[in-house]
Parts: sequence; C-alpha cells; structure tokens
Amino acid sequence: MEKSIHVLMLILVLLVLESASLASDFSSLSHADECSLLFQFKESMSVNKSASVDSHAYPKVASWNLNGSDGAGNCCLWDGVECRFGHVIGLDLSSSFLSGTISSNNSLFNLIHLRTLNLANNDFSSSQIPSGIGRLSQLINLNLSYSFFTGEVPKQISHLRNLVSLDLTENYMLTLQGSDFQNLVQNTSETLRELFLSMVNIDFVPDSLVNSSSLTSLVMSFCGLSGDFPTSILYLQKLQLLDVGGNDNLTGYIPEFHGNSELKQLIVAGTNFQGSIPASIGNLTHLNVLDLSESPFTGTLPALVSNLTQLTYLSLGGTNFDRWKLPDWFGKLNKITHLYLYDVNLYGEIPLSFFNLTQVEVLHLEENQLEGELSSSWLNFQNLEKIYLGYNNVTANLYLFLSLKKLKTLFLSGNNITHSVIDSHINGTQPQFTNIVLASCNLKVFPEFLRFQHHLEKLILDYNNIEGLIPGWMWNISTETLTELTLSHNLLVGSEQHSPVAPWVSLQTLDLSHNMLHGKILMPPPTTKYFSVSNNNLTGGIPPSICDLLSLQLLDLSFNNITSSIPPCLEKLSNSNLTVLNLRSNTLHGTIPNIFANGSKLQVIDLSENILEGQVPRSLEDCKSLRFLDLGYNFIEDLFPSWLGVLSELQVFILRFNKFHGIIRIPSKIKVNFPALGIIDLSYNLFYGDLPHQYFLEWLAMKETKANAYYMETDVAVAQMHRPFSFSVQMTSKGVKMEYVRILNAFFAVDLSGNMFSGKIPESIKTLTGLRLLNLSNNELSGAIPPSMGNLISLESLDLSSNKLYGMIPQDLVQLNFLAVFNVSNNNLTGPIPHGKQFDTFSNNSYMGNHALCGSPLSMNCGDSEASKPQKVSLEEDPESDFPNGIDWVVILIGVVTGLVIGLVCGDYLSTKYYRWFSQRSRR
Repeated sequence: MEKSIHVLMLILVLLVLESASLASDFSSLSHADECSLLFQFKESMSVNKSASVDSHAYPKVASWNLNGSDGAGNCCLWDGVECRFGHVIGLDLSSSFLSGTISSNNSLFNLIHLRTLNLANNDFSSSQIPSGIGRLSQLINLNLSYSFFTGEVPKQISHLRNLVSLDLTENYMLTLQGSDFQNLVQNTSETLRELFLSMVNIDFVPDSLVNSSSLTSLVMSFCGLSGDFPTSILYLQKLQLLDVGGNDNLTGYIPEFHGNSELKQLIVAGTNFQGSIPASIGNLTHLNVLDLSESPFTGTLPALVSNLTQLTYLSLGGTNFDRWKLPDWFGKLNKITHLYLYDVNLYGEIPLSFFNLTQVEVLHLEENQLEGELSSSWLNFQNLEKIYLGYNNVTANLYLFLSLKKLKTLFLSGNNITHSVIDSHINGTQPQFTNIVLASCNLKVFPEFLRFQHHLEKLILDYNNIEGLIPGWMWNISTETLTELTLSHNLLVGSEQHSPVAPWVSLQTLDLSHNMLHGKILMPPPTTKYFSVSNNNLTGGIPPSICDLLSLQLLDLSFNNITSSIPPCLEKLSNSNLTVLNLRSNTLHGTIPNIFANGSKLQVIDLSENILEGQVPRSLEDCKSLRFLDLGYNFIEDLFPSWLGVLSELQVFILRFNKFHGIIRIPSKIKVNFPALGIIDLSYNLFYGDLPHQYFLEWLAMKETKANAYYMETDVAVAQMHRPFSFSVQMTSKGVKMEYVRILNAFFAVDLSGNMFSGKIPESIKTLTGLRLLNLSNNELSGAIPPSMGNLISLESLDLSSNKLYGMIPQDLVQLNFLAVFNVSNNNLTGPIPHGKQFDTFSNNSYMGNHALCGSPLSMNCGDSEASKPQKVSLEEDPESDFPNGIDWVVILIGVVTGLVIGLVCGDYLSTKYYRWFSQRSRR
C-alpha cells in the first residue's frame, strides 16, 4: 500500500512539473489569441466543394464562429481542433474542401503549440508549402498529402526536429531537393518514424537514412529516384514498411537477411533492382506483402519462400525468371489473398497443392505457358473474385467458373475455351459478373450464360469465330450497367432483333469492327465515347442523328460502303469532344463541308479513299490539335494548302492521288510552316515547278533523329481506360504501295513522286537528316544528283527513278549505311556505279534505263578509269569505229553531189507545177 502511495505521489509531482513547463511555454499566447488566429486562417481560405473526392469530406471550418452562443466561440469545440491545457495542439482539416494560397505570414504559423497539422485532401494548387511551416517547431505529425502543393519543399522543413511522421503523398508537382532532404533526415534521425513521399519529385535516397534508428515506414514510390539504393536501410531494426516502387532508374538488389527483421511490407516493383532473390528472404517471417514485380530479377524463386506463411499479397509479375513450374510448396502460402504471377515464364500444369490457396481473391496467371485441362479443383477457390488466366495454353469449360459465386472478373483470352449447353434453371445461381474478357478463345457462338447477366460493365468477345446473327437476348443484358461492348473481328452479319439505337444507357465503347455486318449503321446511345463499325458491309448514309453524340471522342466508319455526303451537322461533334474522325474507304461524295470549329479537339482526320471533290475547307486551320490529316485518293482540285502550315502539331499530311496543282511555295505572310511534320505525301497530283526547297529548310522535325521511338497514336479515354488509336497510312516504298498499319514517331518520309516537278534537286534537301524515305520519282527533274545527299544518314529508301537526271551517281551516297532501297532507273546517268556497303546489295533493276552507266551489277564493264570520260571525236582511222574513212568518203561525196543535182531539177519542176495548181484553186 505504501509503495502504491509513493508511485501515485511521483506521478502527481511529474504532472505538476509538466504543467509548470507547459504554463511557461504557453504564456506567450492566450486561448482567445489562438482562437482568433484560427479564425483568421479560416477567413484566408476558400471553401470549394469540388476540391475533394473523399466521400467523408465536409467543410469543417464552416461551423467556426468567434461570436456564437453556447460556447461556439470556444475554438476547442470547433470541428477539427484539438486542445490541451487550453491551447490548440492539433488541427485536422483533412477533406475540408479548402482551396487557395497559404502565405508564409499566415496566422496558422503563429500557433506555436501545434503538434499535429493535417491539411490532407484539399486543393492548394496555387500554393507552395510556405516557409512559415518552420516556425511550428513543436510539430510531431505533419500531413499535407493529396493537396496539390507545388514548387519546392521549403528548406525550413528541416527545422522540425521533433517530427515523428511526415506525409507529402501525391503532391506530384512538389520537389524535395536532395540537400534539404538530407538535412531533414539528419535533424530527425532519432524521432522520425514515418516518411511518406510517394509521387514527390526526389533525385536520390540520402545515405543518412541508414542512421534513422526509429524509422518504421519509408514510402518513396514514383518519385523519379535514380542511382543506387542504400540497401542497408533494410537492416534498420524497427523498419516494417519499405516501398520504393515505380522508380525505373533506381538500381539495387535484395540483400541477405537475418532472422531478427521486423519487415512486414517490401515493395520494389517497377525499379531496376536486379540479380537473384536470396534464399535468406525466407527469414522475413513477418512479411505479409512482397512485391518484386516489373523488375529485372533473374534466377528462380527460392524454396524458402515457403516460410513466408504470413503473406497475404505476393506479386512477382513481369520479372525475368528462368523457366519454372509452380512448385508443390506453394500450397503452404495459404493466407494469400492477392497473387500476381503474370508473365513470369511459368510452364506445365498447375499442381494440385496450388488449390490449397483457398483464401485467394485475386489471381493473375496470364501470359505464361501453362497447359492442360482445368479440373474441378478450381472449385476450391470459392473466395475468388478476379481470375486472369489469359494467353496460356490451357483448355477449360467455361461453366467450371459459374460455380464460383463471388467471381466478378473472368479473363480467359487466348486459351481454348469450350462451353456446354446449360438449361435456364442455373440463371439464379450463377455469379453476376462485372467484367468478362474472352477474346481469341475460338468461340463459335455467344455463350448462353450471358443472357442472365445483369451487372456487366465490360464484355469483350473480339477475335473469335462467332458467326451469324447477334441473338435477340443480347439486347436485354446489363442494359443499365454495360459501359464497353467489343465484338470486333468475328463473322457477324447482323442481328435477330433490329434496333435503331443500342439499348445500353451507360455505354461508352461500342466496337463492332471487322465483321460482315450489312444494312444501316446501328446508332449507339448518347453516352458513347468510342464508336467503331469499320471494316463491315454497311450501306446507306451517315445518319444525322450521329451528330447528337456529343460525348463521342472516336467515330470510325471506315472501310464500308457508305454512300452519302459528309453531313454538315458534324460541326457539332467537331466543337465538342471528338478526337478521331475516320471515314476512310467509303464512297462519300460531294465537297468536304466547313465543319471544323475553332477550339476543336480533333487530332486525327482521315477522309481518304472516297470520291470527294472541291477544295480543302479553310476551317481545317482551326483544328489546332490536329496531328494526322489524310485526304488521299479523292478528286480534290485545289492549290497546295500552305495555310495549314500554322498547325504546329501536324505530323502526318497526305494528299496523294488527287488533282492538286500549281507551284508549291511559301507565302510571305505565313510565319509557321509545318514545324512538327514528319510524313508528307503529295504524290500523283499535278504540281509543277521547282521542288519546294523553302519547305525543306522549314520542316524542323525531319532534321532530328529520335532517341526514343514509339508508335504514333492518340489515346481515347473511356471508362478510366485508354484505348489507343494508331496512325496508319499508305505510302509507296520499294516501288510498291504499302500499308503502314502502325507508324513510329522516328519514321520521317517525303513522297513527291508522280508530279511534274522540274529543275534540279535543291541543296536544301540535305538538311532533312532524319529522313527514312525519300521518293522523287516520275517527275521531270534534271541536273546531277547532289553529292550532299550523302548527309541523309538515316535514309532507308531513295527513289529518283523516271526523271531526266544526268551525270554520275555520287560516291558520297555510299555512306548511307541504312539504305535498303535505291532506284535511279530511267534517267540519263553516266559513268561507274559506286561500290561498297549497301551499294553492293542493289540489283540491276536499280539502274536499268541508264545506257551510259557501267559496272556491277550491270553487264557493261567500265574498263579502266578513263572509260567513264566522254570520248573525243577523231577523223583518224579507228579499227573499232563505225565512222567512215578512206575510199568510203569518195563514194559518199559522189552520192551527195548526184542527189543534190537531181533534187534541184525535180524540185524546180514540182514547185512550178504545184504553184499553178494552188493559183487555180485560189481563183475559184
């Protein structure tokens, strides 16, 4: 009893001492002062209810009032405010719809007793983190996550020496300088426990972090980190969470581990960590999350991973493992709920022990070489919600998965899927899916179980062999929820139930392309963003009602038999969200209407392969975002539309096979001339005059070589997914019309063939050093081939055939190391053909029709070095010459004189006779 009294007295003494200390500290600010400071902070902020996406958000500061009754003026009773001993020590204004700028002299930073400050999930997008934050020296917890702060984290943040937790997550326009980061870590090495910096821009991980003895959580994912990661951090005794995922340029390895680690979550996904995974990883027996995915780890998965029996999340997808089978010990990891083994070089059959993972909810096994027939053991996975098994070699009956009642996502694409006929009594017991992806499954008919699905959001059945009519019941499934329906690349010819408008009220993607549909265009609902019925047999006109689809981002009606004119009402779409307009290869007629509105979002316009006529509509210059324009294979009759040079984003410009005419020159009033242009095709028109040498100097993009090549495409954002639309063109290469289905951004091409250009090839063409294809054939060009064309070091195809070029083929062209196609046939070229490198690979066809060319591969031998020089005419006897000499001259001279005399006599007679005849006819 006496001991208890002593303990109690000691506690009371400590409380008194603490109170005295706090009273001394707090003497500088009264309670009323702090309430006034809080209210001033409220007044400096705006409340914007669009600034938060948190469902629990509400404007906490709305209830703050200094003059209210019933204690409303007491700030300790305000929402989000925590007090101790009458002073404000905590402020939680997370998800409060706050917006605006916080200045460094804001009253907030005079609340010097604050220990916790939480401003997460607001919108301070016009504000930097103020340097005044450094005045809050008592701060223990600082949370500024998801609040759109910008600029640099102030140096003063390192003054917060008592910090235990710092959270700056998802401020992706925020930068933390390396030196400031280093100072912060050093100043808080004994206090800092939690450091959350995901998506903050940081160059490197400071080595001093290895001295942070209290650190339990370090999250630096998607920070742009590079260089070596100090792996000694993994030996920190209290560390439980390490996440440096999503840093592509961060290098490192997984070190050896001892048995005393407290680590529970290890995430290095999407880094450049490499090497093999050490067997000692099995000592991390507290691990419940291990994510090594999308990193270049090699070797095999150690058997000691079976010791990690606490794992609930395991992701190894996209690593470079050796070819391996699922081991039997995998069944010991029976607490796993999320398992990601996609693209890990698995092969063989799935072992029975694998089906001990009865807690698994999400299972990714796609893109491997798994094989065999799926057995009834799959029924063990009664907790399974999502299964991704696509692109393996397995055989499965579709109805095996209908007994997994919690299953919502079924992805089996690229396998051999069968299905049996099931009667309608199962409709009440089968799972209600949200996503079904059965592409490339060799399906012949629509699976019957689909008719009972009422909550589908995505249904993808493309690249199958489904033939005939779309069944009538398809129009009744998931009419309220379906957002994506893809039936492309099948053998469909129509529908059992004709409906002028698709019935799905939430539909955003409707893709019926590459079938054999006939009749009129099926109209999608007004919500549709992506609509493609390309490559069918659709007839009739473009219905005017399509102009009411104001959400539409992609409209693809290409490769059909649509016969109408282009409806002028499409201006409504051009003025809304339309990004891609593809009407290629129909029989559209008439002129192209002026439908392109100022502010248009159009990036792709393809009207090629129709019978359009008239002129290029001037409104096209309002499409400031346009990247791709193809008007080829029409009957458009116009001058070169130089005014389109103002389109600073235009990369592909095709006018081939039309009736364009005139001289191509740059008008003096135009200041921008196709600066982004990478492909231009003006072939087979009626242009004449000099080649457009001024433009060769202006096409800046063609003067570069791209270090990072990627396919040119535009994204259509649909249902939180991006569906890419690839640029594709027809061009002449190797003398053959070729379809470039996908185009690399590094592919630069100029095709001016099939016109009436004359004059010399200008020297300015040498500046287009990024060119891969140059075609000037079938013109009337003359003069010599400029040796400076040897500067076109990226050239892969050069066609100068069917012109009037003369002189020798420059030896400088031999340095074109990538030249695979070379054609100078049907010109007047002379002398020896260059040799060396690529020139030793070209055939006779490259040179035919030049009678004075010699050397391999032609049969004409150039002889010695003098053979290429023009021969002098000599009257001396030459045994190898056909020119007459000696006695032949006498015979020829006699013949000439005799003929002259006879000609004069006969000529006089005939002229007299016909003069009389002409005079008589004239008198009549």
